[in-house]
This record gives sequence, structure tokens and C-alpha cells, in this order.
Amino acid sequence: QGSRPTQDSHCAPPPRLLGLSGRGLVSAMSIKFREEPKGALELKHGGTQILRGKRETGQLFRNQPKMAFSADPVRKLAGRGCWFEMRVDDFAGGEITLMAIGFTATDPESLAGEEAEPLPGCAGDVEKTYVCGYARSLFWEGERIQIDPIFKKLKPCKIFTIGALANVSGGMDVFINRRLVHSFDPSAAGLERLDLDQPLWAVVDCCGGLKKAVLITDSVPPTPEEAAAPEEEDEGADKGQKGEEGDGEAQAGEEAAAEEAAAEEA
Repeated sequence: QGSRPTQDSHCAPPPRLLGLSGRGLVSAMSIKFREEPKGALELKHGGTQILRGKRETGQLFRNQPKMAFSADPVRKLAGRGCWFEMRVDDFAGGEITLMAIGFTATDPESLAGEEAEPLPGCAGDVEKTYVCGYARSLFWEGERIQIDPIFKKLKPCKIFTIGALANVSGGMDVFINRRLVHSFDPSAAGLERLDLDQPLWAVVDCCGGLKKAVLITDSVPPTPEEAAAPEEEDEGADKGQKGEEGDGEAQAGEEAAAEEAAAEEA
């Protein structure tokens, strides 16, 4: 009998080809990045794979644009919102920031051309943009909100998936390996809700450690069960910690028994 694949062997769970919305089944969607405008990146495989370019000399890295936009607005899924997902195949975990992911209501076409202003170094500075990641940051139409780090449980050299959902409540949810890692409600921060009636383009900012990623073109949003699933590594760590605690108790008991025996011999 073959053993069941672990998180270490597959690194990231495969996406579901079908999911449940509030009104029934939703179908998979297709998505790709547009050639222009984009930052210092290279696109391959028909615009579905993104490779971070080399750092330019003579300019601060944080000021160099490293973002990519979807070629078309992200399709809205009934009862769920706008969703897209990527698989990160290569990243440098030692960087201060890894990446950012989200949406923009600014038509990328308006950012292209000789007459357009140069892209900013941070995707969060693009007008009407909503992105999460960076170093404990979420940008909502230019406002920076400090959040808990969403990448803190990533393992070095382990492939993972990351997805963003502009939900029907006007907020944004971020998932890593199909598990919910951050949910943002703009009204709680005194900000405007995201209008899903307007076109929304996907945006990815390779601002730090992200080196190579690919869009999962047939992905749909995680089910509630997937989003709430416990981390297998965490469970293993808890068991290991309990085992260490048990070993410590057993050792303490043995030492106490040895001391009693020594006292009786004396």
C-alpha cells in the first residue's frame, strides 16, 4: 500500500476545479498577465508565468516597479466575488518583504504608453488599488494599514499557492495553500468598501523575495472547509512539543526515583 502524500512531498495542495458558491457550482476561469504596462519582470508561457528581473543599478530597489497586471478584468463569480490564485515556485525567504497580491480598479491600459506616468515602485501607490502582503502591510486606495505578517508560516524552499478574493461584502481575503490567512473589512477601518460592480484587474507586486510564480488558470475560491483547515505542520509541531513535554516529565520522574533510591541506600 502506498503512503499518503504529505505537505512536504507536494508542498502545496492542488486547486479545486469546481467549487460551491452561494448559488451553486461555479466554473473555472482563465487569466493571464498583460505585456504592458509591467515592471522589471519577464512573462512566459503565454503570460501565465512571471519571472522577476535583475535589480537595476543606480536606483533604489524599492523605487523600481516590479508589478504585473492581468490582461483582462477578473471575472466575478456568483456569490463569491473576484478571485485569482498563483503558485509560487521560487522565492528568497531572507528578504524583508516577499510579495503583494490584490486588485486594481485602474485600467492598466491607462498606465501604458509614452504619455503615461512611470509606474511607482509600490503597486499600492497605483490609484484605486487594493493589495496585501509586503512587510505587514495592506494598501487600500493609498491608505496603508498594518496587519499581521501573512507569510510567517512559510517554509524555506517549499512551493506554495497564494490567492486573493475580492469578496461580495466589499472586503478582501487572502489565502495561502487554500487556507485563509487574512480577511480585511474596510468598513472596520473607516474605509470605503470595494465596489464589485466595477471592473477589477489582478495585480501582483514582485517587490521582494518572489522570483518565479505561475497563475493557476483553472482555480476557483476555496471552500469554507479548505479555508478553515488546520496546518498539518502545526499539528505535527504540537504533537512533537507534547512528546518533548512527556519525555521531560518521564525524565524528571526517573531522576526523582534515582534520588529516593540513593537516599534509601545511604
